[in-house]
Amino acid sequence: MRKKLFAVAGLALLASATFASYAGAADHRDSPSNISNPTADINDVYAFRSPTNANNLVVAISANPLIVPADNARRGVFDPAVQFKINVDGNGDLSPDAVVNIRRAGDTLVFEGLGEAIAAQITAPGQAPVINRASPVTAFAGLRDDPFFFDLAGFQAFVANPQAPAAGLRAAGAGSPVDAFAGTNILAIVVELPVTAMTGGANANTGTIKTWVTSHRQNRIDRMAIPAINTALIPTAQKDAFNVADPINDAANFRPAAINTINTLRGAVDKLFAPKLQDGGPLGNLTSEQVGAALIPDVVTIDFSKPVQFPNGRRLQDDVIDAALGVVLNRGGPAGISDGVNANDKAFLGTFPYLAEPHTGGAAAPAPSGGGTISPPRTGDAGLMDANTSWALSAAFLAVAIALAGTGVAVTVRSRGR
Repeated sequence: MRKKLFAVAGLALLASATFASYAGAADHRDSPSNISNPTADINDVYAFRSPTNANNLVVAISANPLIVPADNARRGVFDPAVQFKINVDGNGDLSPDAVVNIRRAGDTLVFEGLGEAIAAQITAPGQAPVINRASPVTAFAGLRDDPFFFDLAGFQAFVANPQAPAAGLRAAGAGSPVDAFAGTNILAIVVELPVTAMTGGANANTGTIKTWVTSHRQNRIDRMAIPAINTALIPTAQKDAFNVADPINDAANFRPAAINTINTLRGAVDKLFAPKLQDGGPLGNLTSEQVGAALIPDVVTIDFSKPVQFPNGRRLQDDVIDAALGVVLNRGGPAGISDGVNANDKAFLGTFPYLAEPHTGGAAAPAPSGGGTISPPRTGDAGLMDANTSWALSAAFLAVAIALAGTGVAVTVRSRGR
């Protein structure tokens, strides 16, 4: 899904301190518990049909973010004390009907809950990718390029001095857009299996599931379905509580706070710009309450009778940034703009495990086309975010864009190939 429409009016909201008071980071380090437990930090969850077999679903989890090539050997390993769980609800009651438990045992990741336990050989840093096949399941575990892409520097410059963009979000003379996550790696868990194994349906084109992923170190550390919901919409004092909560209680415990945040954001934008054109982009003109209902409870819904791509699932190439602003602030539409980063820094693969090869080499990534070198972006607390950095709204973009995958709303979104 390529760059959807992005409202200039909404972007200028970032000049306001209103948003910063509600959020401090992206889902790369989204709460105090994740900052102190990076190996249990879930960054993104992708769900899409296999490009090589439309009857199969691919679920990809990225974790342990912001690994620079110089740290590949030290940080590019799975923590044996951390387990990940893919929770699948097949009847819509927001309780898991099936759970895939993933844990490290020696030099393998063990997948339990897919029939007989599968021991998948972990690809060590610097090793050729090991593809584990235990019919009908294929699995991979190891270091890969971070598939998330966004011009953070251009975004920050726009925040500091909002003006008409000339290249993406950048003003004239400010250079070309640059992907802030270029050159950084994550640990990836990728599993491909028949759609019917997830739905219990008669074929791959029927059935609906709701899913979310959790991480555990004895107790729960993180959960992920709609990226950055916690960071962007949940008050600071509740962030850890949100990560250890269950979706079945989200509407009662967290939706009112999320709606309040959305109302505050929209109020800030409406004071800055006239006329007050209302256009929610791909979902149309939604009230704050309707947006809150789409985002909370925090689960991804996949209807297999429809194309499994944004907003019904998420492919690696789906650009989940630009459409989100229109949904949150109801100010999207054809007058919008793009951040100018239309693809990942490395091409995704056409075959399993689909994520791009990890970066190797020195402490910084190779110079991007826009010039300079890339170091891990500052996305959270504990020294990861400068006091004047407003990374927060990019988190909101991502949160709402991915959230569309969980709305179950049948909409048509223009996409471009990577």
